[in-house]
Amino acid sequence: MNIDEIAYIAGVSKSTVSRALNSSGYVSAETRQRVLDVVQQSGYRRNLIAKNLRSKKSNFVGLIIPDIANEFFSLFAKSLETNLRKAGFALFLCNTEERVENENFYLESLIDNQVQAIVLTSTSHQIPKKIKYAKIPIVIADRHIEDTSTHQICCITSDNMHGGQRAVDELSRRGAKKLLIIADERHMYGTEVRMSAACIRARENGISSEVRFAHVSAIGGYNVIVNALTKEKLKFDSLFCTTDIFALGALRAFSEFHIPIPEMVQVIGFDGIELGAFSTPPLTTFKQDAIGMGEAAADAIFAMLHHESLQPLRLLPLEFIERSTTLSQ
Repeated sequence: MNIDEIAYIAGVSKSTVSRALNSSGYVSAETRQRVLDVVQQSGYRRNLIAKNLRSKKSNFVGLIIPDIANEFFSLFAKSLETNLRKAGFALFLCNTEERVENENFYLESLIDNQVQAIVLTSTSHQIPKKIKYAKIPIVIADRHIEDTSTHQICCITSDNMHGGQRAVDELSRRGAKKLLIIADERHMYGTEVRMSAACIRARENGISSEVRFAHVSAIGGYNVIVNALTKEKLKFDSLFCTTDIFALGALRAFSEFHIPIPEMVQVIGFDGIELGAFSTPPLTTFKQDAIGMGEAAADAIFAMLHHESLQPLRLLPLEFIERSTTLSQ
């Protein structure tokens, strides 16, 4: 639907529609609402970049992330912004607060406003189909999608499968026999891959495993351990947390129950957040390269904008950081 049709349905002139949409000049509250109602029902969206820049191209790159307060995503965003700025691009940051509806809103808005590229760390289980038809470079960060048939899509993620496998291998070498895994209740891509890989490797290594799900937070990890020790009476000698935040909460619970770490339970986390080095005891973990992921995302955007060849999937290696929540070998 175009502006002529909106004006006709609303019973006003095109200039009135323009004033109502742009909040310029006088339009009565009743008329403005009538125009907005027609716009909403029709699905009409304004192209703000085209409006402001006319025929010029935008120098914006959109970044959609689920939680800017998460240390991994904040480091990733900072790295991406730094590398884009050096090349003359500005970053438009969209924080979805882990809501799929917010992700869809921002994705549509960025496409409508003709950003040069979009970097998406998706909240939803399925990547929105509309990105395949966006006709701009799309970088899917922190996850992998199977269908990258278009040259305009590139995936960059940590090697989550290897991380889950090696976590169990490290625990197994240190004598673990009964493993508890704490995973994201939303079954997000990264934590889901780590959990599945850990379960399979545990079975291969002759280790029994149990999985408990929680909201990704310290209190989530804390509650899992409290319930496991009190209500479930669960017996385990090792714990793999698919995020460090889970591990921090778990360590607090172990402390309150006077369970010595790592003598009775060995703990391995995942992410490598700064707080892990200051937990009691300091947390053994796998560190994701958030800064490297930001650099890789920027490089992928530049390559696609210049129509250069590009691998559809890039796996970034993890760093194993051995601290005091696992037994020394």
